[in-house]
Amino acid sequence: IITQSEAGPEMASQALKLALAPVAWQVLRGTVRLAEFQPHPDDQGHPLIFACLHRDILMAIMHVRPMKPSLLVSQSPDGDILIKTLGQCHYGFVRGATGEGGKRAFLALRRELEQGRSIGLAVDGPKGPYGVINEGALQLSRLSGAPIVPLRAVAPRRVVLNTWDRTVVPHLFSRIVMHRGANQMVPRDCGEAELAAVRQELASFFHEEEGPHADS
Repeated sequence: IITQSEAGPEMASQALKLALAPVAWQVLRGTVRLAEFQPHPDDQGHPLIFACLHRDILMAIMHVRPMKPSLLVSQSPDGDILIKTLGQCHYGFVRGATGEGGKRAFLALRRELEQGRSIGLAVDGPKGPYGVINEGALQLSRLSGAPIVPLRAVAPRRVVLNTWDRTVVPHLFSRIVMHRGANQMVPRDCGEAELAAVRQELASFFHEEEGPHADS
């Protein structure tokens, strides 16, 4: 609960972030070196489910920009800022979460896929726990037939924020390498064992190369 005395500073902080975020995003996107997503031949003709850890979300969003995906964005004020920052020329937006209580967002994402549009989401979002693969992407793949395309970013020159998701912010003018994992398909009639196997494949990919980094 935010009291009246706290509301002023809170609103001022949000207004400042709303004003600065689009400028910061343009500077970051214009200076980092990051290859844009290039579809494989077998990607053609159907929508994709782009999936990353929440820590890599800034770089993953830049990477998939040419595909104009619909992104899952939280209902929080920070979600409002993200939409204003990214604009609606290259992205669509679905508000909410795919976890508990997120049925409306889940159905909206499924509708996007059924209409032939790719989507993007953080598999451990919107609130974690960090690195834990939620059911959302798996069930969307199972029900839509769309493959999950896992993406992992490596930015040797970066800042890691002290947040639950360990958000990575690359240094200006730095080089980012995006790794794409094998497409993961979840059969419509899959059982718990198959679902667990796909989840483990994703977890192994996302946590590959984790270890000491030159963070600052």
